[in-house]
Amino acid sequence: MKGFGLFVKTLAANTARLNSLDAHTGRLTLVLGNESADLDSMVSSLALAYALSPTISAPPIPIINTNRSDMTLRPESTLLLRTTLQANDSGIDALTFIDDFDLTRVVSYGRKHGLDVWLVDHNAPASRQTELEPFVRGIVDHHVDENRCPQAERQIELVGSCATLVAERLRNTLGSVEPELAKMLVAPILIDTSELSSTARRATDKDIEMVSWLVPQVEWAWPSANPVSTDSAVADQESSDEVESLDHVSSTHELYKILDKLKGKVSHLSARDLLRKDYKQWTVGSPAWTVGISSISYRLQKWIKRDSRKQIKKAVEKWVDEQKLDVALVMTHGKAKQGKGGVKVYGRDLIVAFGQSVNEEQQRRVLDGLQRSELLGLEPFFEDQDTGPVFFNQTRTESSRKQVFPAIKAVIESLSI
Repeated sequence: MKGFGLFVKTLAANTARLNSLDAHTGRLTLVLGNESADLDSMVSSLALAYALSPTISAPPIPIINTNRSDMTLRPESTLLLRTTLQANDSGIDALTFIDDFDLTRVVSYGRKHGLDVWLVDHNAPASRQTELEPFVRGIVDHHVDENRCPQAERQIELVGSCATLVAERLRNTLGSVEPELAKMLVAPILIDTSELSSTARRATDKDIEMVSWLVPQVEWAWPSANPVSTDSAVADQESSDEVESLDHVSSTHELYKILDKLKGKVSHLSARDLLRKDYKQWTVGSPAWTVGISSISYRLQKWIKRDSRKQIKKAVEKWVDEQKLDVALVMTHGKAKQGKGGVKVYGRDLIVAFGQSVNEEQQRRVLDGLQRSELLGLEPFFEDQDTGPVFFNQTRTESSRKQVFPAIKAVIESLSI
């Protein structure tokens, strides 16, 4: 297999390659992350493309499944990728984003010359990318199987992070990886499992095993000789608005704290940016419902204090109209103080909103179904639930979008029975 550094040097040519298809006749291979384009999805698409590269004559093309301009919403991803790619004289400019080329033209090319798509961090094309479905050759994912793309080779395991599965594939084929790739892979596993926290209940034995394999391969910086605690040192680094590099990081704890802090820096974002930053959309049921789920690292009580309940409802309703949704779920999560002067406790909340096409009886049945779900443990957020979007506290804090989507999918599918 080519070294990771040599693979990284091929990235800069990919966008031009996809925009000059008339000059090519060979088979294309794309490795596509999911449309939320979080850190796990970006890293997994890059690392899986590298893992596949020895089996394919032309280098697989990893695709970041969001618009290039939207990287400004993801400072933690920007920092990690900039640091690890610069180690190989490359950068984020070399990556290929979904708006850098015409996907429909690529599909047309694929019908003539061949196209293989590998889905990573999802197991069915997004509702706006269903034209890719016949071309899906492989799947590496950690979400509940949607049972589509039956022709695809699939590895689907409900681990904490998709990067865990890609790391396992690299370990089984290579035995070891370069330091910058080890750092790139360990970061999303730490983020997705809350630093392998047992209380978060997201980390599996395989996540722990892969972190144990990756950590010794990272070139960590020497700890500072200054006798300051790790947490204090991290706090000093986090207080800076601009962290330029992760080269100074000396431990997994430091790496996690810096990236997690950046990921949680969302209070400056508009309501629309909050809703679109980490967003996925599906088509579910028969007749079809369009379902959108936003995940926001910002507790609802903080958001209400900033924008007011009324303005949040308006923003969510406008988002429903903009995305032409039948139902929108807005998941908020993070730490917030319990009462005045109380300690910060991790929690989750949920907003449910409906499109104009959904009648009152359907709305009632969906809300009843969600409230009965043991996966969610929903309780009213307000005593006076008025018209429009409905606000809940989610007591089952371990249930992320991986659990919420199957719950809403089951409820919607039950409506047609």
